[in-house]
Amino acid sequence: MNDLSATDRCVKCGLCLPHCPTFALTGNEADSPRGRISLVQALGESDLQWSPGLFQHLDQCLHCGACEAMCPSGVPFGQLMDNARAVIEPRRKRPLLNRVMRNAGLRLLTSPAGIHVLGVLLAIYQKSGLQSLLNRIPVLPETARRLNHLLPILQPASTRAAVNTGNRERGEVSLFCGCTGSVFDQQTLSATRNVLQRLGYRVNSPAPHACCGALHQHNGAPQTARQLAGANLKAFSGNNNPIVVTASGCTAHLLGYKTLYADQPAIAFAERVSDIMHFLSESGCGDMRFGTQKQKVAVYMPCTHRNNLKQQQDVMHVLQWIPGPEPVLINPDGGCCGAAGSYMLSQPELSERLCNTVVECILESGAGILLTTNIGCSIQLQAALKQRAAAIEVLHPVVLLERLLQDHFPNTKGTCNR
Repeated sequence: MNDLSATDRCVKCGLCLPHCPTFALTGNEADSPRGRISLVQALGESDLQWSPGLFQHLDQCLHCGACEAMCPSGVPFGQLMDNARAVIEPRRKRPLLNRVMRNAGLRLLTSPAGIHVLGVLLAIYQKSGLQSLLNRIPVLPETARRLNHLLPILQPASTRAAVNTGNRERGEVSLFCGCTGSVFDQQTLSATRNVLQRLGYRVNSPAPHACCGALHQHNGAPQTARQLAGANLKAFSGNNNPIVVTASGCTAHLLGYKTLYADQPAIAFAERVSDIMHFLSESGCGDMRFGTQKQKVAVYMPCTHRNNLKQQQDVMHVLQWIPGPEPVLINPDGGCCGAAGSYMLSQPELSERLCNTVVECILESGAGILLTTNIGCSIQLQAALKQRAAAIEVLHPVVLLERLLQDHFPNTKGTCNR
């Protein structure tokens, strides 16, 4: 049985309650971190009633990390939720269609070849017009309707030539492409390669590698997550290069290998992992120059970047390299968009309510471009803005950097624009 003993560190002080997005929505103690800790503690009782309500309250946790980030007792809430879900998953009686879709989705993420085929099929599906057509069919099953609604328009990789235009040779980095990113966010991956090469880095991406394992770890399949971790350790074992990751959720989970598996290869791997915005902030901009950004830019800081990585300052620091209006952080005090990995599919009602709150802030900002550092948040917010017919482009910050990167500038060395 997974270890749930760390629940004893919770003193039920309630300081976490104001920070929990689901408790704010429902007002139900069982949907608060303190309430969920009590439910997890009950999992070890022999006379426990394994009711749908028990599953519901644990399922409705976003795994956003807001409670853990401010807990004075250091309760490892995320790890406890993972362990609890692994305990309850074998006891579930999921509907057949739900079980088939869930298992198929999790299994697909373990296959780099399957993910590649999925990308090709999705491109054909969207170009054919079927996505728009199915969105207008009212009898489409709810899960299928929502999945179809959330599918973003696939953006091609950048065709811009990546060259080192004067920076010194800085060595080599390995780029972690992941699963959803390699299908839905090729423009971010190609922009990352171009910016890093402009800074003087050689960029490689070991193949094959796919999912970081976060979705499996958070959905009661820790053994599959461990297998994926092992595959990634092997794929990136040929050198000691820094491993750069573009999605903050993947970065957080890859860094978590050192505590999840706690052996030397996992620890050594995790020490090499860096989010792209942190890596750029640490590296500096060299002699890169950027054109002026004329449209107002808003930034949505994902929960993983704020609560897990605790590196939101790196995002804002790097954006200072770009001349133009000061970027506006729309959630300076936190706030989850409701994407949370597969949560946007498994808990559509709560997910949409959380998303609507964030979207209102985006619209009120008056921004023409929204920047966010996690692929799940990007997908969720793109779909919501499209539904409201809002002409706001959603990008990863590194895409904006590459878009404004000037090809020609004076030979004199200097600092960035800011």
